[in-house]
Amino acid sequence: MPATFALYDKSILPPGFRYPDAIQAIAKGNGTLPTGPWWFVDAASDAGKLFYSIRNHDGRNLVPFAKMDGDIACFDGDDRTGNPAVLALVLDDSGRAYGFKDFASWLIEACSLSTR
Repeated sequence: MPATFALYDKSILPPGFRYPDAIQAIAKGNGTLPTGPWWFVDAASDAGKLFYSIRNHDGRNLVPFAKMDGDIACFDGDDRTGNPAVLALVLDDSGRAYGFKDFASWLIEACSLSTR
C-alpha cells in the first residue's frame, strides 16, 4: 500500500461533505495505517474511479475510502459534520452491510484485524 493516497476532490464530493481530519492526515502520510486486509482507495487510481462510480448504491449517497476482499467502506455523503458514519458494503449481491459510528471506530477495527 502506498504511504500516501489521493482523496476525492471537493469538486465531485456531495455538497457540504467534509472528510474527517484523521483520514486527511493519513492520506498525506501522517497517521495510523491499517496493515491488515483493509487498504485505502486512491481516488486517482482506476479502482478509485470505479468505486466512486458505484457510490450511489441503493440510493445512498456514499463516499468510498477503503477496500477489503469483498467489502468496501464508505462515508455517509449526506453528513456535513466532518465526522461521518461509515457504512461497509458487502459486494456479493446479498445487500448486506455493516456500519461504524465514525472513522475513528472503523480505524480501530481495521487496525485490530491486522493483529489477529
